Amino acid sequence: MPHFYVNPKDIKDESFIIENEQFHYLSNVRRFSVGDEIDIFDGLGNSYKARIDIIDRKSMKGKILSSKTFVLPKKNISIYTAIPKGERFDWLIEKAGEIGVTKIVPVIYVRSVIKELSDAKCDRYKKISIGASSQSWRADVMPVYKPVKFNEVVEKAASQRSTLNILPWESEEKKNILDLLKENKEIKNINIFIGPEGGFDKTEIDIALQNGFNTVTLGKNILRVETAAIVSASIVTTICN
Repeated sequence: MPHFYVNPKDIKDESFIIENEQFHYLSNVRRFSVGDEIDIFDGLGNSYKARIDIIDRKSMKGKILSSKTFVLPKKNISIYTAIPKGERFDWLIEKAGEIGVTKIVPVIYVRSVIKELSDAKCDRYKKISIGASSQSWRADVMPVYKPVKFNEVVEKAASQRSTLNILPWESEEKKNILDLLKENKEIKNINIFIGPEGGFDKTEIDIALQNGFNTVTLGKNILRVETAAIVSASIVTTICN
């Protein structure tokens, strides 16, 4: 059974309150009743076992019974990705959250089709990420940031300490992620850069290589943005955590 998100401001003094959409879901869909025990988390890394004591028309209240230990992954894994069209980005966010990705940063590349995100979409992505944490028993919530330009994020990523920057590229034929990880076992931060449907522009590859990025192959098949992102992240999370 999944555990359920509660805003951290609604957990205090060994009690909790659940309102709005989450209240509707727990009360009317999941049919929880007074006296039931549930598992909740605050999105900040804290997870609890709790008991429902009061249910009224608009809220559910109860007591924190105990806290649970949540162990963070050994390495920070970030996906810097072009934004795929439609619900494909929803899927990418959901699966990245489930497998333990630290954060997603949408990137604007030369050949990007989507270059900005509305506040409404960002709110939607946060809900998807919360749902992924609930499903996979994460006690934190993977953030999805506003889009940034490739040139800007390359310099920032290159300046990070203890960081391995990985860039899957269809023209790379020899190097792969597994070999890179074996060569960099002590690295704490791993950034994965996923290009747009039309591929990386030559100038972007040049900039990446100049800043010490590692191009890798994901095999002979050309993958969609969301597929490449999850394949890459899955390899890293499996090996590193």
